[in-house]
Amino acid sequence: MQEFNIHRILYTKSNWLFHLAYWLTAGILIYYVFSSNDIAMQLRLPMVIMLTFFGFGTAQAINKIIIPKFLFRGKTFLSAYLILATFILALWISFISLFGIIYYSAIYSPLVVVPQWKDIVIMIAGNFLIITLAVVLHFIRESFRQMAAKNEILTQKAEAEAKLKDAQLKLLQGQIHPHFLFNMLNNLYALIRIDADLSRDTIMRISDLLDYMLYKCNEEQTLLESELKFIQDYIELERIRHSGNFNINVDYPQHLQNITIAPLILFPFVENAFKHGFRNSDNGYIDISISISEENIIFTCENSVAKSKTSQDKYLQQEGKGIGLKNIQERLEIIYKNNHSLNIKETGEKYKVELTLNRKK
Repeated sequence: MQEFNIHRILYTKSNWLFHLAYWLTAGILIYYVFSSNDIAMQLRLPMVIMLTFFGFGTAQAINKIIIPKFLFRGKTFLSAYLILATFILALWISFISLFGIIYYSAIYSPLVVVPQWKDIVIMIAGNFLIITLAVVLHFIRESFRQMAAKNEILTQKAEAEAKLKDAQLKLLQGQIHPHFLFNMLNNLYALIRIDADLSRDTIMRISDLLDYMLYKCNEEQTLLESELKFIQDYIELERIRHSGNFNINVDYPQHLQNITIAPLILFPFVENAFKHGFRNSDNGYIDISISISEENIIFTCENSVAKSKTSQDKYLQQEGKGIGLKNIQERLEIIYKNNHSLNIKETGEKYKVELTLNRKK
């Protein structure tokens, strides 16, 4: 606050110093350039002082009232009308004031030579040139100042939006972690009751998956190869749990060529497929495929849908297709915006997701 007050005081002081120097120079110009040497000093000096002060007042009225309150608010025609009216009013007052000084001098100093008409016109014209220059300089200065202030606001807005976007992504991605852990712990609990040795291997796999999610997904982009390895490790964990019923087909490209993708953008679809692809069905299946072109990454995930569902199944289905789907849709909108398409088709027997991501976003 103290630093701001010092800045404001220095700015105000420099502003008044500029006005003082400008109008002192203006008075000197009117005296030596725009007024005739034939006019006596006792008449010439008060005329110059009056014109200088009156010019300062006219310029301030335009610069402090008309320009900021009308011109900078888009009221161009009204501003032009007010400036023209101000100049006309100033012209009349200038003539009246000069003639008042001349009249007063003629009464109390009859020996002083009265200036000619053309001398008065030249003095007023010179003063109005100085007023016009002051208005133009102020307009240019304020325009640049407002442009700089606008650019600063836009920069701050962009920074705030970027921070908000980053916070939203971290929040949405953070929702995946406990959701995934909850499912894995349920799987682990079931395995411990069946095979303790196998559960130890499962713990190691879960640890690797969590390591990827917690420490390797903090960047905006990750290698597609790493993302697919993560999905494959998850599939292997699910293979342990569904050893008796595991009909899954995976079709990945052979050469990924350092292709990047947003981390954990595909995984929720795969996880959701496992929730519903094998439940209460001996013929459950999951088909996962990825195709890559120069412009797009096309991810397809299709799974069977159980015909009969228990109350627990209904809860999991709502959770998987509700929270998880909403989460991924929000992340896609933030990261890829108009550079993606998500098509979901659901029938009584299958659930299919097709996601297209633009590689040149």
